[in-house]
Amino acid sequence: MNIDKNIAAIYVAKPEFLNTLCEELGEVTAIIEDLIFSPRKHLKACFAQDIWLEPKLVKFQSISEAVKILRQAGKFWYLHPISQIRRSRLIEAQLRQYPPLERHFPIAEIPSIGCFSLLDQHTLVYSNQRIKKWPQGQCFFIEDKINPPNRAYLKLWEALTLLEKYPKQGEWALDLGASPGGWTYVVQSLGAKVTAIDKAPLDAKIAKLPGVNFLQQSAFALEPAHVERSYDWVFSDIACYPERAYTLINKWIESGKARQLIFTIKLQGKTDLASIKPFQAIPNSYVTQLFYNKHETTFFYPAPSFILMKQTEARAQ
Repeated sequence: MNIDKNIAAIYVAKPEFLNTLCEELGEVTAIIEDLIFSPRKHLKACFAQDIWLEPKLVKFQSISEAVKILRQAGKFWYLHPISQIRRSRLIEAQLRQYPPLERHFPIAEIPSIGCFSLLDQHTLVYSNQRIKKWPQGQCFFIEDKINPPNRAYLKLWEALTLLEKYPKQGEWALDLGASPGGWTYVVQSLGAKVTAIDKAPLDAKIAKLPGVNFLQQSAFALEPAHVERSYDWVFSDIACYPERAYTLINKWIESGKARQLIFTIKLQGKTDLASIKPFQAIPNSYVTQLFYNKHETTFFYPAPSFILMKQTEARAQ
């Protein structure tokens, strides 16, 4: 397969959002399975599950030669099979096995793992610089099947892992649209005090947890400028139109009473990039579709530090 070597990045897409990601990138050189090859390095591509930075395309003649190339480039490698599957597996078998990927939350350090594929029998593509901790942006959490009232807690586990920062003892959090309490459970389990707000009741066992205060009212009835205290964290998994979420986010930012925001943005009907752009236009923000997001994205303000660092590195090149 002949692909121009002028590839700035390779993007990993969820199959159902492949076309959306292509539209978001604008410039696409090739699409192979769920990999999008592009001359554009777009670190804030919302619908990219992972981004391979500085990818290398190398010709090789033998399996041992490909193995040598990868060993010299990095310690651990994850195979993303897109063609020449048997040959790819033979290469993989001769590489150092990376440690198990399953992790309890909050996660311990995950070693740096590069990704590679074969484009054809003699063309290797690889990158040892990616933006996500786990290969391909997947998550390998050891799930808590006992305490949370629903599976929404996994979204917040993933978001906090991406942020590389966690609520802790001595901090105050607000959980908007909290019912039944999946996100409240996560925040409380990390030691922070949390006020949960929703018109619907919290799950009884979540409401009884120490450090949890519940206000049964609409989250939209709360005016950020008028709240008595500032919060270290403001979370929202409210099911509402993007326009309402955008208004609420701006109120919190303008109030100066939220140190960190994490909001789920629920998409309506056909995915429309125009509905996401206002959120992306907020300075120092980051919008991404998490592995555990379905027809939705997640908004961070301020943006995770790794995004700011990668942007600084890109400008310096």
